[in-house]
Amino acid sequence: MKKYITYFLICTYLFSFSEVRQILKMPNLIEHYISHKIIDNGTSVFSFVKMHYLDEHGVDGDYHQDMKLPFKTHDVSVNVFSFVFPPKKIEFNFEHKPLDIDEQQSFAYSENFFPSVFQKIWQPPKI
Repeated sequence: MKKYITYFLICTYLFSFSEVRQILKMPNLIEHYISHKIIDNGTSVFSFVKMHYLDEHGVDGDYHQDMKLPFKTHDVSVNVFSFVFPPKKIEFNFEHKPLDIDEQQSFAYSENFFPSVFQKIWQPPKI
C-alpha cells in the first residue's frame, strides 16, 4: 500500500509543479502527425518535428491544432502551500541594551584590503 501512495504522491507532484504534464499532450502529437501523413505521404517524423518545432511556423489553417502539441505552449500555474504554525508562547522584551560597537573597526575602504597582486592588475589606464 505504501508503494501505491508513494507513486500517487510523486505523480501528483510531477504533474502539478513541472512541465511533465506536457506528456499528456502526446496523443495530440500523434494525431496531428497522422493528419499530416494523410495529406502528404512523404512527411517523415523528422520533417514533422522540424516543421512544428524548429522552423518559424506562422499562423495557418491548423494553427490552433499546432498550439495543442506538447511543449508548444507553457502553462504558468504555480501552487504554493505553506504551513505556518503559531508559536506556543509570545514574549516581548522591552529592555534596552546598547550595541557593542568596536571603535577600532572601520568599514571604510583601505589600501590594505586588496592584496598587492590585485593592486598591480586593476590600475586605471595610463598615457
